Amino acid sequence: TFWGGIIFAAIYIPYYIFGAGNSLQHEYFADAEQTRKIRQNYIKRLKNFDDNKFQQYRSDSNLRLFGKSVFEDNCMACHNKNAAGDIGPNLTDNHWLLIEGRNKELFQFIISGNPDAGMPAWGETLSKDSLYAVVSYIKSIKGFKHIDPPAKEPQGDKYP
Repeated sequence: TFWGGIIFAAIYIPYYIFGAGNSLQHEYFADAEQTRKIRQNYIKRLKNFDDNKFQQYRSDSNLRLFGKSVFEDNCMACHNKNAAGDIGPNLTDNHWLLIEGRNKELFQFIISGNPDAGMPAWGETLSKDSLYAVVSYIKSIKGFKHIDPPAKEPQGDKYP
């Protein structure tokens, strides 16, 4: 074992430390780059918004209920009960901070998020069906009158 260790070291050290062998750092960055490419491809596929599929979610009350459960599980911490707004803005009025509130735009905003505004990217966390469902839920509660909790004051620009 002793001589085997010396022979192994005599080959390993020149090849991996001084020679052409890949270092652990090189392997790590190669794996990280591959992971980044896979993630980008996934997000790119995810951002393809299908308006027909969205309309299916809008018209099906069971799918909207699914969207409500997705909202409650993931979004309610910042947007409060019934999307009245807390840390995040009120989602039931016609005011939007960073987007104009169109279906595709909202869908893509939820996927990408905005770290500067405190909105996490949900594209890697939620499935495409969950994203369609939560967008349809958000769009279905526009104009909801809040009593408890009271709605946060409108923020951003008003869009129809």
